[in-house]
Amino acid sequence: MSSYRQRFVGLTELPKGLSEFDAEHAFGLSSADVERIRKFPVKARLAAAAQLVLVRATGRSFAHTKTLPPSLLQYLSQTLGVADLTIASLRALYSRQRTLFEHRKWAFEEAGFRVSEAADIEAMLTSLRAQAGNAISIDDLVRAGELWLFDRKIQLPSDRVIRDVARDAFAGAGLCALDVVRLHLPPAKLDQVLKIVFAKRLGRKSATVVEWLKVPTGKHSPSNLSEVIAKIQFLKELGVNEWTLEGIPLRRMQSFGQNVVNRPPAQTQRLARETQHLEIVCFLRMTLLELTDIALFMSGRRIGNLVNKASATVSRRKLQSVGEFRNREIQARSLLYDLKLSAEKKVAELQALFPDDKASKNFSHAAQVRQAMSEDHVRVKTLISDMMALDFQGSEGLSAMKQISALRDLHAKNANELPKDFDAGMVDPTWRDIVSGPDRKQGLTGLRACALMSVRKSLKGGRIWIDHSEDFRSRDEMLITKDEWKSKRSLLVGSLNMPLDPVRFLEPLLATLAVGMKAMAEAQEAGKVEINDAGHIIIAPIEALEVDENVTRTRDQIFKVIGKVQLSDVIVDVDVACNFSEALLGHKADSVNELLAVYGALLAHGTEVSAKVVSAMIPGIEVPQITSAMRALEAHGRLSKANERVLRYQLQFPVTQLWSAGDKGSSDMMSLDATQHLYSARIDPRRRTHAVGIYTHVLGSYGIFHDEAIVLNTRQQSIAVHGVETYNATRESDEMRLSLLAVDTHGYTNVAMSVAKGLGFDLCPRLKNLAEQKLFVPRGFDVPQVLERATAAEVSLKPIAAGWDDFLRMLASIKTGRVSPKFLLEKLGSAAQGDALHKCLDSLGRLLRTAYLCDYYTNPEFRREIHTLLNRGESVHQLQRAVYSGRLEPERGRRDSEMRAISGSHALLSNVLLAWNTAQIQLVADKWKKEKHAIEDVWLRRLGPAHFGHVNFRGMLTFGVEKYLDALLRGHEPVPRRAQR
Repeated sequence: MSSYRQRFVGLTELPKGLSEFDAEHAFGLSSADVERIRKFPVKARLAAAAQLVLVRATGRSFAHTKTLPPSLLQYLSQTLGVADLTIASLRALYSRQRTLFEHRKWAFEEAGFRVSEAADIEAMLTSLRAQAGNAISIDDLVRAGELWLFDRKIQLPSDRVIRDVARDAFAGAGLCALDVVRLHLPPAKLDQVLKIVFAKRLGRKSATVVEWLKVPTGKHSPSNLSEVIAKIQFLKELGVNEWTLEGIPLRRMQSFGQNVVNRPPAQTQRLARETQHLEIVCFLRMTLLELTDIALFMSGRRIGNLVNKASATVSRRKLQSVGEFRNREIQARSLLYDLKLSAEKKVAELQALFPDDKASKNFSHAAQVRQAMSEDHVRVKTLISDMMALDFQGSEGLSAMKQISALRDLHAKNANELPKDFDAGMVDPTWRDIVSGPDRKQGLTGLRACALMSVRKSLKGGRIWIDHSEDFRSRDEMLITKDEWKSKRSLLVGSLNMPLDPVRFLEPLLATLAVGMKAMAEAQEAGKVEINDAGHIIIAPIEALEVDENVTRTRDQIFKVIGKVQLSDVIVDVDVACNFSEALLGHKADSVNELLAVYGALLAHGTEVSAKVVSAMIPGIEVPQITSAMRALEAHGRLSKANERVLRYQLQFPVTQLWSAGDKGSSDMMSLDATQHLYSARIDPRRRTHAVGIYTHVLGSYGIFHDEAIVLNTRQQSIAVHGVETYNATRESDEMRLSLLAVDTHGYTNVAMSVAKGLGFDLCPRLKNLAEQKLFVPRGFDVPQVLERATAAEVSLKPIAAGWDDFLRMLASIKTGRVSPKFLLEKLGSAAQGDALHKCLDSLGRLLRTAYLCDYYTNPEFRREIHTLLNRGESVHQLQRAVYSGRLEPERGRRDSEMRAISGSHALLSNVLLAWNTAQIQLVADKWKKEKHAIEDVWLRRLGPAHFGHVNFRGMLTFGVEKYLDALLRGHEPVPRRAQR
């Protein structure tokens, strides 16, 4: 059951404002239920029905003093055909308390629930212990315990019983983690580590070591990279790189480490000795992983800067050489036409002006760039020295590893030039002339530059890796082991819906290709598709739909009826409907101030305003409360769960079915202006400002179902596929899964198209330079003559067959949760060319792309659908820009956890607006239909909820939560006077 549909489980009181939709769907009665209830006396039917639906939705029995929501009473009364009631408690429905107990017992038996026993509590404890490793708080385990009992049709005991079990499981997980730590480090060594990290560092600032390690990284300058490397070297001297801590789940390790980041060192020192041991070790380990990833990312940026500088140097030299040749041309002309000089004198002068240099060559631009890099001795040496502090691993025969090993030997000898007998066979052929040249100092710099390029390419391709890293680990170690794959291959493949034999997959694909090529030939003959002499495929642009005045008028009238609204009111309305604040906190808020602080944190993360400004906008809430809530939102998974609830709430409205059936979506990136002092910030090529990327996946019904912060100007295919697989993996068996994702060129590669197909959905790109795209088919494939100019028969089926088993192993590893599609696809980019798996996926992707393009070229409606999905994503981006209209400031976004919180909060606020607009559109449409107002589904289909002109995003925000305390809070308390003003 989804998080949204589970939100009533465990409740002991229902909100008075329960919606009619929830009353009908979450507390609904079937016809069989009605027949059984009608066996009761007429006066007892409503009471019996209330007991039954409460048990089914919550798993608990309600106190007889609790008042039932009017919407629930009205629904039950109408369904049973009894007199309507608007206000009633369970006590008011019964004249005899014995009848109440009998009905309660009947309801549990009818719903299939039984009373919990000691064995059930013990089994729940076992289950919670298994989940405690990834739990962030005890409240998470309490919720997991309630759902565990509910799924097994066991009556939920009191909250205290479940909380005690959850507390034991949570404490047990901490003890297990501590045992893992002590397995690697004895208590005496742990005390020594604590003494070192809490000691003062030398220098003017006199900060402690732990404070130094906590300072986030700035922009990707050489000094900042050196600072990151210095931290990594310090951690390696402590031996942190040898602490594998395999018994502690990664998310729990991050949670322990984040506790140290979020509090001052003095508070950490006041904790119990065992707690300090556990949290500091996890903090040091997670810091090493994060810093290693940052160092590799910044090194890649620095390598790119070196290449750009060398290219600029080459361009400058070319301009200078043009001037020199122009001067020589003038001198040659003056000599040639000087009548005073003899022919012999002219020849001698011209030979002196143009000497016979047999060694000179006409170097390409790339060769000249390499030459310029080999002359940049200081920058290249500094960068390679920093990178060699990292523990690269790979096969011994790999050229990059040989170069690193050779450079380490040379650096150990303090060599300033390359030995004359140095073996240049280990370097790339394009660098050998420089490395083997007469200038041995330049040869050493050339070797260093070659190593930089080789290491960067090998890291991207997964050929070398670092164990103390999260993003650059060994690809093979993340997959199912070869022994396990060999023994369980048939069983694992059975869950993939993929054949063991590649021929069974290729036969229908090739048949589809043949049909598609035939359709292309027919379209060409009919004049719908044109192929020019250059082999370019030209199709007519999609004709825009005619502007329907009814649609425009309906949209304007609907939002006129909706009227102006404050952002705070929108947030509260949606929270009352789906309790996303409960997902953010892990529990319902205990006080109004805690709830308002969460709203403030959401605004501080998801908009451009700071915590200080948000505090001024929300009366009664102080800055420390907001910053504390902001740190809580950085916990892994909280924002994604809240987004899931809001998305499910939006999808419950029938109008969303007019926009999309729910099986298609799109994904694209929007840039978020940022300061240049973020190491992940890059120049936006369109607006020429520093920015970071927010990549969002949008359903055809406009809701955002996945978001992630990324770096600009990078390929996005890994995140595109990862988002869909994450979404589909959370769908229940009776729910719609995504079968198609529309992307732009940056979200597509041939490899990604193959992986997407293996995971059960189609990646459909809107390609740049569409006319120049070739139709790739297998060698020897029967191609219609009219298509030969646009066809490339270059695909070999042998690599597909050779890498098929590795492909299945990769898919099985993804499906079993061992590795994410994002991690694997990032290691299967262009840098992985030559890898057997890359060859298989690239060849298969070319065939899949050709089949897709045949449909895209010949089917205008299919093409329109792809464009419509992408346009809806763009409309959501416009809404997102209204939510976040400013710039990311320097003090935010320097840590990965902060960027995840910014991206998730931004998506959540956007989804809240989309869901609220959808609810209002549905409300107005239903009202107009009842009033016989002219409104058609065709008109509603062409308007969407990505509207924001009626929303006031700024100013004083008054959250009227006092009206919804029963729905939003765990316990009631008076609203603070300052919050009421």
